[in-house]
Amino acid sequence: MELTFLGTSAGVPTRERNVSALALRFSGSRGWLLFDCGEGTQHRILRSSLSLYTLEKIFITHLHGDHVYGLWGLLASRGMLLCETPLELYGPPGLRELVEGVWRLSRLTLPYDVEIRELSGGELLDFGGYTVRVLPLSHSITCYGYCLAEAERPGRFDPEAARRLGISEGPLRGRLQRGERVRLPDGKSVDPSEVLGPSRPGRRLAIAGDNDRPGLFASCAPLDLLVHEATYLQEDFDRLPRKFRHTTALQLGRAATEMGVGHLVATHFSPRYGSEEDLRRIEEEIHRQYRGRLTLARDLLTLKL
Repeated sequence: MELTFLGTSAGVPTRERNVSALALRFSGSRGWLLFDCGEGTQHRILRSSLSLYTLEKIFITHLHGDHVYGLWGLLASRGMLLCETPLELYGPPGLRELVEGVWRLSRLTLPYDVEIRELSGGELLDFGGYTVRVLPLSHSITCYGYCLAEAERPGRFDPEAARRLGISEGPLRGRLQRGERVRLPDGKSVDPSEVLGPSRPGRRLAIAGDNDRPGLFASCAPLDLLVHEATYLQEDFDRLPRKFRHTTALQLGRAATEMGVGHLVATHFSPRYGSEEDLRRIEEEIHRQYRGRLTLARDLLTLKL
């Protein structure tokens, strides 16, 4: 499983950070998923190994501009590339009106079908090899987090056991690793259990939209990875004359510890934090509460889970 951060700034872009977008690609899959699509997302995609031809689904957390204003340009560019494979689009109520209104007024036509599904929160979407649970979050408008859980995975492949059975490197090993029974050239049949260890649980991760209650993700635990905003340092948030419904670094670290998160990725940083010293302070504030693995996201960072 591979995550590529396409935008990690809150509200407005900076010289180093675009606004929110995150790509997810499962191991062994050409297709990929996009979570949020802030303005300029397609420019970041051009600087990555991702292709609009293989984009399968887009999940929008909420309809604030820094999370959705890049959507129409991306859809149009995918059409200009003559992509014909369908695209699925998921998000909160109002998404259909927003998307189709721009299509209508700009007279945009696409060579591929777009299925738009508005969510109410609480759904469990089953895509075969993985599920996505839609978690309502706490923000100034309707906002969701997406909790992904892989199906149970085959056990680890034992190359020594395969060698003893006379199975050399090649397609037969790949089929066994995928859980398929195979027949050798001498007619002998080999079951995957002969070369695979015990089945492994699927990985679980959550991708948050804007949210001032990170503890809500406890309902998705256990989580191997949580991607969540850390928009402010606590002292800066406390001085704001008007409080916005975002999470501070201190709050995120505390919640991640309480939930037992395996790997925490902080993102969606206020543009006021532009220096390495600022990032060090955010990291230190999270680590005051959380001792697990921590990554501070940056644009075009790729993580493997």
